[in-house]
Amino acid sequence: MPLRLHNTLTGRVEPFVPIDPARVTFYSCGPTVYDFAHIGNFRSFLAADVLRRWLESPLCRRVDASGRELPAPPPGGVGGYRVRHVMNITDVGHMVDDDDADGGGADKIEAASARLLEQKKSGRLPEGAGPEFDPRNPWHIADFYARAFVRDALTLGLKVVQDAQRDPALLPRPTAYIRPMLEMVLTLVERGHAYIAPDGVAYFDTRSFPAYGRLSGNTIEAIRSGAGGRVTEAAQSVKKHPADFMLWKPDPTHRMRWDPSKELGRPVPLKEGYPGWHLECSAMAQELLGEVIDLHSGGEDNIFP
Repeated sequence: MPLRLHNTLTGRVEPFVPIDPARVTFYSCGPTVYDFAHIGNFRSFLAADVLRRWLESPLCRRVDASGRELPAPPPGGVGGYRVRHVMNITDVGHMVDDDDADGGGADKIEAASARLLEQKKSGRLPEGAGPEFDPRNPWHIADFYARAFVRDALTLGLKVVQDAQRDPALLPRPTAYIRPMLEMVLTLVERGHAYIAPDGVAYFDTRSFPAYGRLSGNTIEAIRSGAGGRVTEAAQSVKKHPADFMLWKPDPTHRMRWDPSKELGRPVPLKEGYPGWHLECSAMAQELLGEVIDLHSGGEDNIFP
């Protein structure tokens, strides 16, 4: 039978009609690797895996662009869709105060460094952290927990992780996509959808997008910040609107930081720093799946703002 899904944008259960009648593009939000994933984390990843398996199943009947069911394949033929499924592994940019659209708090991976340093002092580093593991190095931390996640995901049989053993691009990490993120920020600025504040932070200009808030049912007048949470007075003083959220944050002290001009090979009006988590998946999804995709799944925090 054809697939029917709850569409978060409309709030209704609707027939699923892909852009291409034979192929589905699917982006699902993966883990932020600052600790081991637990069963609650894996619920979201497993839900995406079940959905992907149904789409590929011969029992899933395909439909054309009008939503009309296509004829069943002949005996021995292959039913279902071909699915290109991408899931990110976030290794920078997720903050302890993720509900603060200004990028407040510490980076979760840098915050994990303090915890691991204390564990090292007491000889209690996690199993598998070899002698070369440096808890002061955020790259070591991200890679250690990313590998642990992949092992657990393979044990559970997540297809996207299995596929990534042959095609690593299916499990992208933001640190490998800094250039397209920077290009996206500059494109948004050029088109009037973002701006660089006096303190150097690049913000998305929510008032430039009339449909902002439609996904969650909020309105720009009703929300205090782009993530519906706390904002600082210092940040508010440089923003055009309280709802504007961070795309790029300059920070010369952050241990995972990039010089935009060096990354792009030309002078740009962005300072050394790191991306905001709202930007990361947008850039990676566009780079790997195109500007328009069929499905996006993840946790409730994706119903933004």
